[in-house]
Amino acid sequence: MTLSIMSRNTIAYKCIKTIGLLLIYLVIWQAASMLVGSSLLFPSPHETAKSLLRLLCDPLCWRDIVYTFLRLLTGFLIGGTAGILLAVLTAKYPLFRWLLSPLRLLIKATPVMSFVLILLVSIVSDLVPVVVSAIMVAPLLWATTEQAILSLDPKLSEMGHVYFSPSRRLIHIALPQMMPQITASGVTALGFAWKAVITAEVLSLPKFAIGNRMYLSKLYLETADTLAWTILIVSLALAMELLLRFITKKGRHDP
Repeated sequence: MTLSIMSRNTIAYKCIKTIGLLLIYLVIWQAASMLVGSSLLFPSPHETAKSLLRLLCDPLCWRDIVYTFLRLLTGFLIGGTAGILLAVLTAKYPLFRWLLSPLRLLIKATPVMSFVLILLVSIVSDLVPVVVSAIMVAPLLWATTEQAILSLDPKLSEMGHVYFSPSRRLIHIALPQMMPQITASGVTALGFAWKAVITAEVLSLPKFAIGNRMYLSKLYLETADTLAWTILIVSLALAMELLLRFITKKGRHDP
């Protein structure tokens, strides 16, 4: 009973702190907007909230969000699968690790915009965000999965070779050791993929996309809409991260 009350008090205290911090930033935002004195250059929180509410009530807004999510999910799955397969290859064969390590470094060091501009020449605009997000995801999961494979406990692996089939070794020995690192990397990769998709959409302008709507709001000088879209993008990113963390945490605790 006492622990339950303490837990509720802790949660309430954290909520109060979060709300207080939010109010401080809103006051600073309002003061900065009043100082600038132009909603075109820097809209107030009230103007941005009105734009955000209008967007949320617009069915076309949700259509664009769905299309962007589909691009994100497709790119994330393609990039994650490619990264894990490459990790298995480079962890098992040092020759491939030596040959492919410069490629991984090159991909990690190249700006997203460079990939978008190069891909726009060779593929249709609707596919550019998918490919770019896959390119962003693959190196992260590749490096993490490779390190997780190389860090497997050799004693457990030896025991598994004696008592288990390859599939059972994977399920009962390898995956429990590797999954915490892979899932943590997956959460990080999802955030990178989300930003990459939006950036690619702004530059490639597919027909239905959040990035397309942001570009149009900037083109028509609808600064409040641009800020509203930004808030929506950040909120969706946080929601995705929390959902993924919840799913992976629940998966680790379920029998």
